[in-house]
Amino acid sequence: MIDLHTHSTASDGSLTPRQILDLAKDNGIEAVALTDHDTIAGILEIKDIVPSYPVEFITGVEISCSPPPEFKSLGSIHMLGYGFSLYDCKLNHALARAAEARANRNPKIIEKLNELGFDITLEEVKDRFGARQTGRPHIAELLVEKGYVSDFRRAFDLYLGKNKPAYVDKFKISCSDAIRLILDAGGLPVLAHPGIIDFQHPHDLDTFVNMLVDDGLAGIEVYYAGHDSALKKHLAEIVHSKGLVATGGSDFHGSFNKGVDLGRGRGDLNVGMSVFKTLSNRLLEIQAIPRLDILEQNLDYQFQSRSFLSNALCHRSFLNENQTICDTDNERLEFLGDAVLGLCVGHLLMESDPLKNEGDLSRLRSNLVSETGLAHIARKIDLGRFIKLGKGEALSGGRDKNSILSDTFEAVVAAVYLDAGFDRAQTMVNRLFKTPVQQVLASSNFIDYKSGLQEFTQEHFGKTPAYALAKEKGPDHDKTFEIALNLDTVSTTGTGKTKKAAEQDAARKALALLNQDSD
Repeated sequence: MIDLHTHSTASDGSLTPRQILDLAKDNGIEAVALTDHDTIAGILEIKDIVPSYPVEFITGVEISCSPPPEFKSLGSIHMLGYGFSLYDCKLNHALARAAEARANRNPKIIEKLNELGFDITLEEVKDRFGARQTGRPHIAELLVEKGYVSDFRRAFDLYLGKNKPAYVDKFKISCSDAIRLILDAGGLPVLAHPGIIDFQHPHDLDTFVNMLVDDGLAGIEVYYAGHDSALKKHLAEIVHSKGLVATGGSDFHGSFNKGVDLGRGRGDLNVGMSVFKTLSNRLLEIQAIPRLDILEQNLDYQFQSRSFLSNALCHRSFLNENQTICDTDNERLEFLGDAVLGLCVGHLLMESDPLKNEGDLSRLRSNLVSETGLAHIARKIDLGRFIKLGKGEALSGGRDKNSILSDTFEAVVAAVYLDAGFDRAQTMVNRLFKTPVQQVLASSNFIDYKSGLQEFTQEHFGKTPAYALAKEKGPDHDKTFEIALNLDTVSTTGTGKTKKAAEQDAARKALALLNQDSD
């Protein structure tokens, strides 16, 4: 049994991503996908612990889409994506836009509820559920708890559902754009729960699917808790005739969708492991196409000779298994790229801060071009997805290992250098390292007032200062903290957007007062 449609606290579910993994393990679920609405935050949270679970896991997301103009009356269409790269630049940009729109939507819903006479605030909703992406299900649950409606469904039927008094339309991208985003991210786009789409005529479903197939749709969610046997049979026929993939899942939301259990739906769902294997095989076909054009877009550089790039992406484990495909592995290019990077980053540091001495510059450069620093840059350009690895290395998660990412990034820098010369390589490095350089310089210029105050007070008073939270104000996403600091002769209050920042502010003010007294 598998479940390829689940939601966690990262969007509108009641269980954390880890709790879903635990539940899958305890209930004998063989494979699971986390498909939160318009976010992959939950997957990023658990990606490092997934290998420790006896459950097959695949990346997933459920994207809210607007239908084609011919079907504009349908409202919101949901597109599932599976097996994509977590670091794809365009997909992450689209999801960030959706998150921003959702944050702007929720206050409008609360405002409408207030106008209807309900005493409810967004801060209450966030405090009650602690979800990173608050949405209508959380608002509905709080309406139930406060006695404004009798149950969760009634909150939607009376107030929060489409065309109801407190409804606010959500941000959506077109179905065709969602399909393209998922495909370009190396994933497989699937039409979610077609059985609950409100088509006007019986033949509309077939027409609608045909339009999406022309845009690149690769699958349909055939097995779903709300699909009866006749619909499942019809959808299976469409899948077979169009050469699509059939998927299935419960649309599990925990307590926010009572009566729907993980893997079993309403008790009549039982999706077999063969469905997961078919999906995985189709993904291998999609991902076998190199799509180096996407990597070039991420690098903002188009190679004159792609053989340089191809060799830069060839890990020795791949060469060992594919002697006739790669000319060489990327280790020699890695050596050259290390030298090019050192010069480029060193020059960028000197230009960015002319006052830094040689020792500080060397330390900062080492930080930036360390294994961790380079792996961070590699993830920003989604490099891991394009690295050619041997089967064993790939299965062990090699595409996200810091060592492999950093070495390959150095090789790619060397490939650009060999293809177009130093100036072009430097332009690329400067663009990729501009923000990290600014961040590391800001960090190096930071003055630790707390440590300075502690040294002063221990030397002069034989004690350390005490900090206490005096006040916090503002909504969860924009809090301001006030910290009170007390010594025998000095009391100050610091403010900041974090408690640590407020403590530093309080210490800074205390040091200023103490230095005045010592003058």
